[in-house]
Order: sequence, then C-alpha cells, then structure tokens
Amino acid sequence: MVNEYKQNLIKRIFTSFAIMMPIVFVIYYQNLIFFSLLISVVCLGAFYEWIKNNLDNKVLGLFVILNFGICSIIFIVLQDGKIISPYLLYLLIILNTAIFDTFAYIVGSNFGKTQIAKKTSPKKSYEGLFGGILFSGLYSYLICLIFNIDFLVIIYFIIGSIFALIGDLFISHYKRKIGIKDTGSILPGHGGILDRIDSHLLATPVKVILVSQIL
Repeated sequence: MVNEYKQNLIKRIFTSFAIMMPIVFVIYYQNLIFFSLLISVVCLGAFYEWIKNNLDNKVLGLFVILNFGICSIIFIVLQDGKIISPYLLYLLIILNTAIFDTFAYIVGSNFGKTQIAKKTSPKKSYEGLFGGILFSGLYSYLICLIFNIDFLVIIYFIIGSIFALIGDLFISHYKRKIGIKDTGSILPGHGGILDRIDSHLLATPVKVILVSQIL
C-alpha cells in the first residue's frame, strides 16, 4: 500500500512537470493563438473522453468544459496586464489549483480519516481538504508579497480551492455511476485529460472572474 502510494505520487509529480512544459512555453511567448490552441486541444480531449466513456449528461459536460475554455481565453484577452502579465497571472491561478490538489492528496493519503463523500469519492477527506486549503493559502500569500498585489487574492484563491474540490467530485460522480476510476490513461498517475482538469473546470472560471475584479 505504501509503495503503491509512493509510486503513484512520483508518477503524478513527473506527469505534472510534463503537463506544465507546454503551459510555460505559451506563457513565455505570450501568444494568444498558441494559448487558445492549447486550451482548445485540452477541452476537445476532455470532451472526447466524456463521449468515449459514455458519461451521462453530455450537454452539461460540454457546457462545463466549454465554460472553462472560454473563460480562460477571455481572461487573457481582457486583462490589461498593467500590474502583472495576464499569461503569468493565469499560470499562477492554474498552479494554485495544482498545489491544492497535490497537498490535499498528500495530506489526505497520510492523515485522512473523515470522508467527505463516501459514495462519490471515498478517498477524499476533510483532513485532505484542510491540508490543501492551508497550502493554497500559503501559496497565495507568497504570490501577494512577491507581486505586491491585493491580499484579497488569498481569499479568492481559497474560494477557488473549494470549487476545485467540487469540480473533482462532479467528475467523480459521473465516473462512479459507470464504475470507472479514470477516463483515460494518457497521463501516468493522473489518468486521462478529464481526470487531470476536473478540479480546474470550475475553479478556473471562478478565480479568473474574481481576480479580474481587482487586477
């Protein structure tokens, strides 16, 4: 059990770095076309997995995935970038969700006892949730210090972390209904594209809308 946890954690870390490479590339070159293409490919891949696995409520699935993609692109287009580049800000938003996910997984796997949704996702625990929120808050605090931005961002990022959990549970609900653990196997340690972006689907639109109000 311990070895399986360590192996899975190592896979998740390496895969996360691999996923971040194209994102960092796009952020570095700050090209709207590249960014839009990357987001579109991710959304198409996620919806393909929804169809392939015959998950229920395909219209709702399409809406949620498209909402994530459209909000991401509109955020880049509308941000003026006076305080911080919209591309870098988007990266920081995505990283916040990734940090929440990672530490919720680590804390929950090691200390989780109180289940949040036993039937939908039995491995999710309140201990993991609090661990994820704690590190999300610390990350947000550092971001505010480094970039000299409003400390309201901390609250917004923590709110986003709550929506990250809801997004995760949302996808888990549909997977549980048809008895699958992952929607694919393209990303070792994570599963499919939909498995990887499940927590981003709701968290990203919420955070980009909130952050846009102060930056």
